[in-house]
Amino acid sequence: MVGGDKIAKQYKVEDILTEKQVQQIVKQYVPEEQWQLVDCIIKPASDGLAGFLGDHLKMSLNVMLDGRVKTIHLFIKRMPHDNKPKADFIDENNYYRREKIMFQLFDKIRASEGPNPWCPKALICNESILVLPDLNEEGYSPRPYNQTLDLAHVLVTTASLARFHAAFANYEVKRSIELNQPNCFFKEHEHTMKEPTLVKSPWLSAAAKLTANILKAFSKKIPGAIPDLEEKIYNKFLEACDSLKYHDGTLNVVLHKDLWANNIMFRYENGLPANAMLIDFQLIRYGPPSFDLMSFLYLTTSRSFREQHERKVLHYYYCVFSDSLEDAAKQKATELGFVWEKFLQWCEQSRMFGICAAIGYFPYVLMDPVTAQKTFDDPATYEKYLAEDRTEPVVAYANIHPIYKNRQIEVAEEFVERYVLNQPR
Repeated sequence: MVGGDKIAKQYKVEDILTEKQVQQIVKQYVPEEQWQLVDCIIKPASDGLAGFLGDHLKMSLNVMLDGRVKTIHLFIKRMPHDNKPKADFIDENNYYRREKIMFQLFDKIRASEGPNPWCPKALICNESILVLPDLNEEGYSPRPYNQTLDLAHVLVTTASLARFHAAFANYEVKRSIELNQPNCFFKEHEHTMKEPTLVKSPWLSAAAKLTANILKAFSKKIPGAIPDLEEKIYNKFLEACDSLKYHDGTLNVVLHKDLWANNIMFRYENGLPANAMLIDFQLIRYGPPSFDLMSFLYLTTSRSFREQHERKVLHYYYCVFSDSLEDAAKQKATELGFVWEKFLQWCEQSRMFGICAAIGYFPYVLMDPVTAQKTFDDPATYEKYLAEDRTEPVVAYANIHPIYKNRQIEVAEEFVERYVLNQPR
């Protein structure tokens, strides 16, 4: 990767992919034709961090066939090669195994979606590398990492999220019918999907410390004299994180759980968002779909947006999800009480986790990628900022970047108002 003071690396194709993997990829673009690899161009996907759980690269394979050159554009995410503590953390917590499970699942549940798929198809996916088509070359692009989404972008993403959840619900009901017994994806993969951070963990404790310190440094709304503020925040974080789980007696689906700006790619028609593609399924969980929807809203919108548009977004999700269910899944959802009023109650129950997720992720994802790499991808300080205290670099950056500061203050204040002071606005 490139960023900060690092010198650009010169990669060869064999540094990234085996010969067999190259053949597997090319054959998906030029099946049953004679071809020859002419050359390969590999570069970092961006300056700095493109994401936090791997090295991200772009690769162009120039292939000769029938006297002409065809270029195959790829996006590659692989285990970190320059940060062993991070690589160990990723491996111990099954992030690549989770994504492998998901792309295997997508091959089973993805229906014909025409021009509007809700996720890309993996070309290679195993426990150390993921290769996708380069969505930029297919007309998709993300929004700026630190900007909130407007209503048009929120609604098109909501539709993709609803269709993803419905496709999974359809699949799980079909499997239950085929097996003549309840099929639970989570129980099959429970060990792999075990949550490493959003539990009683050093990472979450450090997030509570940072939240209390940000409020003390910047907030004009939260009283500075709240006794034991850090401890109270931490206990409420634990309560929020414990709420995200399989719940008996209601509809549960596989959840993305990480829908911040870089994990949503948009395609436009006439200047308006026409489709949203969901990417990066390393943090999947299993639970009521409302947890994904509320996390998405808190990760990508402002408090004023939610106060103005939240109910419209929730209703739109409910309608698209319901319309996307097949008859058997629709009957199952009805049996489980998945009706509008009950869905609203689950959204409110999920709100606490949604805010908590935004508080935990914002210090990383709202920082510009080059600074984020210098700060959070340095092997010398990686473990300290992961599990002890990340206040110093976050507050220093917030002091000179108002968007970074204000978005973190906003979610931290709302969380404390609602769940520590019990004064929801």
